[in-house]
Formats: sequence, structure tokens, C-alpha cells
Amino acid sequence: MIRQLRLYVLISILFAAAGCSSTTFGNHETMEHPDESLINTYWKLVRLDGAPIIGQENFREAHMVLHQDASRLAGATGCNTLMGSYQVENEHIAFNQVAATKRACPVPQMETERTFLAALKQATAWRVEGARLVLSSDNNEPLASFEAVHLY
Repeated sequence: MIRQLRLYVLISILFAAAGCSSTTFGNHETMEHPDESLINTYWKLVRLDGAPIIGQENFREAHMVLHQDASRLAGATGCNTLMGSYQVENEHIAFNQVAATKRACPVPQMETERTFLAALKQATAWRVEGARLVLSSDNNEPLASFEAVHLY
């Protein structure tokens, strides 16, 4: 009987201790999953206009990196190489002189490229929530969503 009582007390203490851990949910940041940096992060495109991006074999995945040096934009559209510049001020963002190489690709990749380039042109705001980046328009409509990829 005393053994069972000790077991119940031990289990109660473990549950109480587990309940004392804290996590911050208000800003979507926890100690295990802090927000990724907007700059110098490889951002893989995962959604455009609400639709998921499906990568194609033998094509580079659509992604971008906002390099700190000279505010340089680099990446790929899922078909062609992407380049340009950007400006960030607080939660506002603007992409400038965005261009892509002119290689022809199958229709799905060309459509992804067209929509991706249009999203960059329309983007005015950004937010990072953990490992996710969302670019939005003036009316706060999500244009493109990305996931951080760690290359090493």
C-alpha cells in the first residue's frame, strides 16, 4: 500500500514539473524553434497564391536568398536563375531590378516562374514565423510562402 502511495506521489510530482515548463506562443517563437533570419537564409518556395509548389525532377527548386552584401537577391524560379536587389525597412520589403535567365521549360515550371516573379513585384510586407517566411501585398494578402532550408 505504501509503495502504491509513493508511486502516485512520484507521478504527481512529475506531472506538476512537466506543467511548469513555459513556451512563448504570442510571437510564434519557442526556444526550440526560433524565427529564422530573413537575410542570408535559403528560402524554398512552398506556396504561391495559396497553391502548393510541386518540384519537378531535373529542375532546380524554386527558392531565394536575400544576401546581406549589397542587398542582393539570388535564387531560382523552378526553371531559370533569379537575380535582383531588395530593400527592407521594418516589416516592409521591396524587390528591385528582378530578372531571370531566359531558358525555356515545360509549362508547369514556366507558370511557377511567372507567378513567382509577379509575387516578388507585388510584395510589400514580410513576416517570419519560425522556419516560414510569408510575403504579402498591400492588402495583407499572402502572395508567397517559403520554408527555411539549412544547407549544412
